[in-house]
Amino acid sequence: MSDVLTVSSFARFARECIEDAFGDVKVEGEISNFKQHTSGHCYFTLKDREAQVKCVMWRHTAQSLYFRPEDGMQVRLYGKASVYEKRGDLQLVARALRHAGEGGLQKAFEELKRKLQQEGLFDTEIKKPFPTFPKRIGVITSETGAALHDILSIIERRYPIVEVLLFPVQVQGPQAAPTICAAIEHINALVTQEEYRVEVLIVGRGGGSLEDLWAFNEEEVARAIYASSIPIMSAVGHETDFTISDYVADKRAATPSMAAELLTPSAPELYAYIQSLSHRSRELVLSRIEEHNRYIQAILSKHSFNRPVDQLAQYRQHVDLLASRLSRLGPKYLDGLKERVESLNQRLSLLDPYRPLKKGYAIVEQDGQFIRSADALHSEKPATVRFEDGVRTIRTTD
Repeated sequence: MSDVLTVSSFARFARECIEDAFGDVKVEGEISNFKQHTSGHCYFTLKDREAQVKCVMWRHTAQSLYFRPEDGMQVRLYGKASVYEKRGDLQLVARALRHAGEGGLQKAFEELKRKLQQEGLFDTEIKKPFPTFPKRIGVITSETGAALHDILSIIERRYPIVEVLLFPVQVQGPQAAPTICAAIEHINALVTQEEYRVEVLIVGRGGGSLEDLWAFNEEEVARAIYASSIPIMSAVGHETDFTISDYVADKRAATPSMAAELLTPSAPELYAYIQSLSHRSRELVLSRIEEHNRYIQAILSKHSFNRPVDQLAQYRQHVDLLASRLSRLGPKYLDGLKERVESLNQRLSLLDPYRPLKKGYAIVEQDGQFIRSADALHSEKPATVRFEDGVRTIRTTD
């Protein structure tokens, strides 16, 4: 480092040193001078009896708060230490803000639970079913925790043919919730790839305090679980521990070990299931064989099957009888048709408009119209008179 630094270089160097030295921090204190800018960002001071430090909380963090910060409120800030270079101010950048103490965390838990329940994220109707015999199980947890060891040992004992894919994440601290969400989203994006497609997910960790388990109470984790197309079993902590993830997940397991138990059939159960299928298949096949055997015996016992020549003779005789009936009925049927045709011809002849001509009558026509009265006949136009033996053209005078 050179002996002389510019102010900006010194401020930048100070910021880098502080961020490297502290990393993630948890600071508890009293809020003072709280202000929310029109941009949505929040600025305030945390103080105790002996010191104070400026704080900033960006809009996306402020939007996820379950309470409205106010001056005088005791809170616990989760974030990182930094320096605002333009003013050279030491400041804390908040990633999360909770009420101070265990009671504050419990209050935040109840408020988020109430909010998500009202939105329908806990509804039983939307819970997805789990496969009876999964081929591949995904596990989202710490790769160094006891939870993973418990899950793998139970699966190995109960259902060793299943494939387990581990997606290691942080399960505690400020970065835990983002890594859990990223893992859930990543696994769902792999459903189109057969070699990485999982049928069910276990999301969880071993036991701890409410603060240790808090990543599974974060709203972003709850919404990531809700949005998953893959069924998720939440397995966080011990039997008495309940987290928001337990309510949103498709099923809750009291412990990670219980999750492995619930998702895998045991060897005796699987053997009994296979034996049951085998027995049912055998009974079904024997029943069908017996049914077909009775049918065949019934056919063999029929006289027609044993004496086919006699049966053919019976059919031949029946055909001859039908032919004889047809030969007798044919002429009578034709005579009836002839009589009907003659009757229709007679009825048609009665309707013949020229039939009266045979009795000496004549039909007068003019301009293609029949003349029915003397007044209708025009003297200046020719007319035709139709007789039985021909037609004549005439002219009349008044």
